[in-house]
Parts: sequence; structure tokens; C-alpha cells
Amino acid sequence: MQTITIRAILVLTLAAAGVFSMSAIAAGGVEASAGDSAKTQPADRFSDKQLKQFVKAQSNVQAVLKKWDGKIASAKDRKAARKQENRAMVKAVKDSGLTPKQYNAIAEQAQKDPKLTQRIQSFMTPQ
Repeated sequence: MQTITIRAILVLTLAAAGVFSMSAIAAGGVEASAGDSAKTQPADRFSDKQLKQFVKAQSNVQAVLKKWDGKIASAKDRKAARKQENRAMVKAVKDSGLTPKQYNAIAEQAQKDPKLTQRIQSFMTPQ
């Protein structure tokens, strides 16, 4: 499975909450952590449809991150560029049919649950 970047999860979590802490994201010093409830959720908590949407969203988010990394590095106003990157990631997730909250829940659970990771991998096409 493609690595689910902590940065992508964090940015989408903050976007969903309406909070933008660009200095924390830029420093890479903030780690996303799942709550205790994510540890106890079964792998079948998410439908096949949601997992297919997640795979699509993850691919789209990775593309956004790749596109914006260079733009942010060369931007005069990095804070504004990161906000645009944030909006692009949220849009990428929403375009897949998930909310940022749903995307984050799946990503966080997949990091803790090998069965869920296997289910997600079953929907990925070889690249």
C-alpha cells in the first residue's frame, strides 16, 4: 500500500476542523494520532465503496502533494501557498466522494489494522 503521509492526514484533519497551523505543518513537528476508538474498530467498519473512494482520494492527495511541494518551495508567500495546497487536498478528497473526516478515519485505522490495510490493498491496481 502507498504510504499514507502524516502530513496529508494532518492537513486534512486541520482543514476539516477549520484550523490551519502552517508553521507546525512546515516544521513537520506535529504527528497525527488516532484516538483510542480507532484501535477497537473492526476492519469491516468501512464499506467496500468507502475503501474504493479512499484509494482514489489517496492517489489524488499524493498528486496534490507532489504538485505543490515545488510550488511551496519557490513561493514568495509560503503560508498562502500552503493554504492553497490545503484547499487542493480537501477538494481531492471530496471529489472522491469522502469527507476529510472519513478519509482521516480510514487512514488512521489502516495504520493500526493490518486487515483493513489488506482490504484497501485489494482495491489498488498495480502501478
